[in-house]
Amino acid sequence: MKRNADDSNPVMIGQTDWYAEAGKRPFIEDGFTPELMMRIEQAAANKSSAYKRYWINKNVVLTSLATILLIGALTFPMGIWKNTGPIHSSSVQSQGAGILPSSSSATNDKALEPPTSPVEFEISGKKYYMPLPMNRDKSKAYAVETTAGILWSPPPPMVDYKKPKYTHPTEPFTLYLSSKDQTELSASSATRIYTLPLYAGGASTYQYLSGFFGAGDYALLFTYTKTIGSGIMENGRFFILNVKKAATGESVVPKELTSFDWELLEYKSIIAVDKEHDQIVFSYLEYPVDKTYQDKTVLYDMETLSIQTPASTIGFRDINGQSLTMEYEMNGELCKADILTKGGPGWIDEDWAFLSEERQNELYQEFYSQTP
Repeated sequence: MKRNADDSNPVMIGQTDWYAEAGKRPFIEDGFTPELMMRIEQAAANKSSAYKRYWINKNVVLTSLATILLIGALTFPMGIWKNTGPIHSSSVQSQGAGILPSSSSATNDKALEPPTSPVEFEISGKKYYMPLPMNRDKSKAYAVETTAGILWSPPPPMVDYKKPKYTHPTEPFTLYLSSKDQTELSASSATRIYTLPLYAGGASTYQYLSGFFGAGDYALLFTYTKTIGSGIMENGRFFILNVKKAATGESVVPKELTSFDWELLEYKSIIAVDKEHDQIVFSYLEYPVDKTYQDKTVLYDMETLSIQTPASTIGFRDINGQSLTMEYEMNGELCKADILTKGGPGWIDEDWAFLSEERQNELYQEFYSQTP
């Protein structure tokens, strides 16, 4: 992905060009708040000195994963996150300065509508435009490429009380599918695929779409919730959506992956997609106890979300921050997968668990200062 250097409101997108900076920022997210950082740091401080480990509970781990879909700060222990990832250099350009009239011809009613400003995406070398009202949060505009077309989601209207903890959407996040030949991403000419619920367990708790990855016939979705007054991202969840089926008119509902222990990814990990075999690949380094490093790989079928036959990653510890693909062995067959994101402090230093707190802080500050 590409974005203007002076763009203060980056937008996420598809999954081609963002690979270019894959290793420079192994944990990235736009919505990573100071509050969340404080929670993570506090959790780390509560661990005994003999077991120095950046730790957060499962909800926060997955939420960080979800927010990886956003460009921004380093996430501990891991970041997975906006359309793409550390994993993430967006091929999107936000056109916040441009103001265009409504795409529909003006009538007395239309004349009352606010002017629109397009968000520009570059996917596989082609530019796409999403007209949006000027008051929409462009950081929540998403678009990725799938085999069925361009899957995209516009930012919903928000009520803004000038207090971040009380700002919330007034309409749900919605997913649309447009033809790859259609350069304007407009709901009037697209197919609505799925609408997320507005509320999540109560009238004061709202559902947010954190972003998504394109994965061939499928899309990997990340969501979280926020409750009015708290401003904290909670209840991160991971879903798979069959976009190909949706494109044929079949009613589809995202399937949630609940059987995987996300805490396994917190030290040093990769999430990848094997489009040939329609599989999600989770490859991770187990938390080292005595500098004995053991990597493991788990495969999930993207249609059934069932665990596939055992697999092993080829040269996990040789994979570097710039790597765009990974190889793994399954039933004696050598397979390849596209890396979506990398997460965990092990990408900064594989011996992270054995470093002093002072050295960890030094490396963290060094990494943070070098992250554009």
